[in-house]
Amino acid sequence: MPDLYDNLRDKTVLVTGASLGIGAALSRRLGETGAYVICAARTRSRIDDVVNDIRTTGGRARAISTDVTDAAQMQALAMEIDAEIGGLDIAFLNAGGNWQKDTIEHSDVDEWKSAVELNLHSVFYGIKFLAPLMRKRGGGRIFITGSAMAHYAAAKHSSYCAAKAGARMVMNTAVQELMADNITINEFVPGPTRTLQALKGVEDDKASPFNNPSEWVKEPEDVVDLMLTMAAYPGMGPTGQTFSLARR
Repeated sequence: MPDLYDNLRDKTVLVTGASLGIGAALSRRLGETGAYVICAARTRSRIDDVVNDIRTTGGRARAISTDVTDAAQMQALAMEIDAEIGGLDIAFLNAGGNWQKDTIEHSDVDEWKSAVELNLHSVFYGIKFLAPLMRKRGGGRIFITGSAMAHYAAAKHSSYCAAKAGARMVMNTAVQELMADNITINEFVPGPTRTLQALKGVEDDKASPFNNPSEWVKEPEDVVDLMLTMAAYPGMGPTGQTFSLARR
């Protein structure tokens, strides 16, 4: 039986938020499958490191510095991919983070808005500008990195909960709009994962932001197998679904 991941060979795959954490781990694994990996993030030096890792192991990749909260930069990213390759097969809209943590009353308005831009607007921009590239290929797959907090409110996390819930609704709307174009869109929920974003603000080595004792706390490398399986699934596969490693 052929390896399921063989379905990813020679596919053009974009990963946003590719410089650290889940995005970096996913990009490196994609490189091992024979996919051509486009790594996008704001910090060029970090995505250059990821691309060099992929190339060192025989993979193909390139880095494109992009701020996913900027519509013009996301459009420029799509135009650059189109000019170089003439289309896109798979996109992981992975960029995001839960860094604005305060009560609604005490939240800084600008910081709250910035968190929503990162976790919600980036998904809207990604679908808007990347779907046309997939249509040129006769179809494609888009994945958003979601959160169980889109479904369950948590005190001091209003910006993240609202943005992730909004991103899921954008996804559901796009599912209806793009189904006829053979473009599927699904949500991946990693659950608690040790990344710099998740641990931001935790100063005590013994403290943990993962306060649900039933959860499996993972490293970034632990979650990428499910992401690859979603991308490599044969045929058109599901759309509008949530695939979760959270135990909620």
